[in-house]
Amino acid sequence: MNERSLRSQLGAIFLGFLLLVLGSVAATSWLVQTQRNDAAVINLAGRQRMLAQQMTRLALTEPASPQLAETIALFQQTQTVLVDGGETITGSDRAVRLPPTTDPTIRAELDEVAAAWAAFQTQLQPAVDGEHLQAEFPALLANLDDVVSAYEAQAQARVTRLRWVQLAFLAAAFLLLAWGYRLIRRTLIQPLTALEAAAQKIGAGHLNEPLPALPTNELGHLGQSMEAMRREIAAHQGALKGRVAQRVQELTAVLEFTQEIVRQLEPDQLLQAAVRHTRALIQADAASVCVLDAGGRSLQLAAGSGAKKNLVGLRQSVDRSLAAPVLREHKAVVTEGGCTNCGFLRQFPGASCIAAPLQVGGRSLGALCVVREQRPFDADEARALTLLANAAAIGLQNARLIASGKQQAEENAALAERERLAAELHDSLAQTLGAMHLSVDQLAHNLTAGENETAQSRLATVQTHLKQAYAQVRLALTGLREAPPDEGEFMAEVLSLVAEFEAQSDVSVRVEADDLEAIGLTAVTQKQALHIVREALTNIRRHARASQVRLAITRDNGALTLLIADDGCGFDPAQVNSRDHLGLTIMRARAERSQGRLDIRAAPGEGTQIQATFPVQTEPTQTPEAA
Repeated sequence: MNERSLRSQLGAIFLGFLLLVLGSVAATSWLVQTQRNDAAVINLAGRQRMLAQQMTRLALTEPASPQLAETIALFQQTQTVLVDGGETITGSDRAVRLPPTTDPTIRAELDEVAAAWAAFQTQLQPAVDGEHLQAEFPALLANLDDVVSAYEAQAQARVTRLRWVQLAFLAAAFLLLAWGYRLIRRTLIQPLTALEAAAQKIGAGHLNEPLPALPTNELGHLGQSMEAMRREIAAHQGALKGRVAQRVQELTAVLEFTQEIVRQLEPDQLLQAAVRHTRALIQADAASVCVLDAGGRSLQLAAGSGAKKNLVGLRQSVDRSLAAPVLREHKAVVTEGGCTNCGFLRQFPGASCIAAPLQVGGRSLGALCVVREQRPFDADEARALTLLANAAAIGLQNARLIASGKQQAEENAALAERERLAAELHDSLAQTLGAMHLSVDQLAHNLTAGENETAQSRLATVQTHLKQAYAQVRLALTGLREAPPDEGEFMAEVLSLVAEFEAQSDVSVRVEADDLEAIGLTAVTQKQALHIVREALTNIRRHARASQVRLAITRDNGALTLLIADDGCGFDPAQVNSRDHLGLTIMRARAERSQGRLDIRAAPGEGTQIQATFPVQTEPTQTPEAA
């Protein structure tokens, strides 16, 4: 099938319609003009009959009238125009130009009129013979009627012929419409429907079915382009699926390696896992990981896989290995033909090598290298290697941080133990030694004064304090704790501390408590609260020079508050040195250790208020005791 342009075929249809329209308009215009001319001719022919009647009447009634001569002249002039053509005036005083008569029938009728007119005209002489005139008049009228009938028949024939022409135009228009419909349906609608269906299939992802055959026109060319696009999309889709599968494989390898990072915290084993996963993912012959030293001047081979020789521990300069541009440019680098400057890669002469930096936060920790002899590495493999190198770098950094964290945790544990021991010694042994010091002073005074019985009592007290000090030292060194008081014993312990304070200082303490049975503190918090009360009372006895002390225990809004206030000399909290006032620091630490808060309000000459607030638990739980 010869290629025919859809544009040319549609153009032919439009041109045919244009010619039909123009032909129909021309035929209609010609018909209108012809009917107008035929009407003028028929009118003139009919006027000849009227002029004949007028001439007869004037000849019989007014033979000398000038109107008779005018009528005769008009009749002859009209007769000449009807035969030979020319310009004349119609009955409506409109000028009209007629062509010569060519129809034989009409020409014969006009000749008969001319013959009858010649006979009739002889009777119009001045000496008019009325009888002969009236005898010739009917023949002239009959001939004139025949002329009119001939003109009417000619006009009717023309109208009939024009109608046939119009019918032919109408038939041609229907044929042209049918041809146009068939052409548009075959070359436009059906191909567009096929293209639409193909586009929907392509859009839905069905790329295996080719497009149907289309006409060899513009839509056919469009179909060929769509078919080429379908094949190209199918090819790209296949390639994309392959790349997606490769990406999934890469991400799976990275995920597996990440899981191994979580399980494995030893740097050496972690890096060995990195080279194993890298070699499997890149399908390389060998892989290695080199780690920078602290100065960043040399690399040490930390892990390797696939090499004939085990070179783990090999050191070499950064400037002599493939890692130099990798560490300098912070991106993967590919080389062809091997790397003779690297001791590990020297085992694979002529092979392709690729290395990626182990980079964390813009800082390079080393390099991950792979080597392959069969084929070079591409950009996708370089990206996959970079992903694994980044994961290995994060794992290595985490392992180092964990190791550092362990060391820091051990140091913090030792520091916490020292702080615990200091708090224990301060809160227990120091208090006991202080009491012993006071008892020894009083014992010396009793001995000097000869108060032997009192001295014996003081000596027994000192012995008791020595036993307590010995037991407290053992407890502090072994980390053991005395059994914590329960809620029922908390207030008893508070009252015992108050009684001991009053006995040692001769200062009364006013105790105020909302509820002596429902404290709501854990065992650990109770012990911390008792230590705070003991330390506060000790500070009052040693430094405050107070005459009255108030101890209030209240519960409000889920918290228990201990308030120890005195009317002593007070002090300026801003001027307190934590190294000289270790008791205040330890009290605050004890409150915070139990998620509480310690507030100290004091001023020189206005006494001191120490307020410790602890959260109250609704259901007491058993917790391990902590100092």
